[in-house]
Amino acid sequence: MSEKMLFPWISLGITILAVTTIWTWRQSSAEKARRGATIGLLATFLTMLATGLEAFRGHGNPLAEPLPVGEGVFSADPLNGLLLPLYSGLTLGMIVLAPRRKVTPRWLSGLLILAVMTLTAYAANNLAVFALAWTATLIPFLKRHFFSQTEEHALPPASRIILTVSAILLVCGTILLIMLSAGPTLLERLSLSQPRIVQSGESLLAYAAFTTLLLAIILRKGLFPAHSWVAPSFENGPLIPLTLLFNGHLGAFALARLVLPLLPGISNTALPLVGDLGLLTAGLAAVLAISERSPRRLLALLSISQSSFIVTGLESSNQDAVAGALVHWQVVVVATSVLTAVYAGIEARLGTPLEGRSLLGLARSAPRLAVFFAIAGLALVGLPLTLGFVAEDLLLHGTLETHPQLGFILPVVTALNAFHIIRLFATIFLGRPSNSALTIPDALPRERWVLTAAIVLLILGGLFPALLVRLPVDAAEHILKTVLSSATLSH
Repeated sequence: MSEKMLFPWISLGITILAVTTIWTWRQSSAEKARRGATIGLLATFLTMLATGLEAFRGHGNPLAEPLPVGEGVFSADPLNGLLLPLYSGLTLGMIVLAPRRKVTPRWLSGLLILAVMTLTAYAANNLAVFALAWTATLIPFLKRHFFSQTEEHALPPASRIILTVSAILLVCGTILLIMLSAGPTLLERLSLSQPRIVQSGESLLAYAAFTTLLLAIILRKGLFPAHSWVAPSFENGPLIPLTLLFNGHLGAFALARLVLPLLPGISNTALPLVGDLGLLTAGLAAVLAISERSPRRLLALLSISQSSFIVTGLESSNQDAVAGALVHWQVVVVATSVLTAVYAGIEARLGTPLEGRSLLGLARSAPRLAVFFAIAGLALVGLPLTLGFVAEDLLLHGTLETHPQLGFILPVVTALNAFHIIRLFATIFLGRPSNSALTIPDALPRERWVLTAAIVLLILGGLFPALLVRLPVDAAEHILKTVLSSATLSH
């Protein structure tokens, strides 16, 4: 398949999803809207899967090389070829799993807007398109027309301010990158396919671009000290939409797509500190979770802690570390989504948020949900024979040279998070409840299909790691080659 044949598939998938979003908004029936959204997302997933397969199949061929400047708004490479099908499949699964009492046409429209904009940011071959899509992912959370129409509240004011500031900083950093770009036409200056950034160790403009982009990443990613917005948002806000927002990991993606390749000189000097910041965030979140009882806040802290290792791996110049970060990215996305979906389903069945102060003993009436929750939670913290174990092994071996402290922090944080997952599992599923009549329906057929697919992915990745690791290895090679070529051009 040629380059020009590939890119319309990306445009087609995004267009289908955009049309589905508009159609869903205009529906009055929640079930009809869910069916339409599912069909639209399934079609988008298939187009993104085809794009990803072609991107990896062509790695090492002209398809994987940078595109000619101005060759379309979207492009495919081993990095987004991995993320496009992953995120579209994730959104599809979460819409199928969403409890019926939470689903409204506008709630679904908010999820679809988030998916459209996230996929657009992944596929963008243009700085302006990337910045606009990155910012537009926040629209459903800042406007009250979407998720606050259900019984859940909108984001806390502090969280909305932090996310808004992150978007403003990202836009400002993008404008500075455009000002730094060299090229006779505007399209060349906006293109991401062939970085032409003017690097200078004495350029205040380059340092300003790096600083604003880095602050935007820290705020959006929830790294210390901006980690404080995530837990209150999970506790009071819409849980499933927030999980999709957080699992887009657009902060980490901006690091890999903008900061590393476009500002390689400054990145080589400053980003090791960001890796240390990721380790600090991972350890701090794991420690804070010790005294936490609220299941929603525990899920947030687990997500922050485990996903912070992604930043540490991405900023390393080691191919194994970058590949480990991308494999860990997949594990975090799939495992935390399963945990959230199971918890949201239980919360909907009980009709009230859980306080986590007593044992509910729900495994008696919902053994399948208990098994799904346990496997996903243990895979998140690196259970052997799961994809999580492979990810942590790659991360540990790849980053020890640049971050030797990881050899101590990763095992300790992993042990703490494993304890938190077991404690959360025990609170929800084990024990003898004070109310002996407390029972809930077990996993519904639609829940069983989606959750089984997610668990199979995590287990197959551990039993046959070459299948799911080869793609991140190709992506890591592509990222490092791009950074190296950008550094050569800058000199």
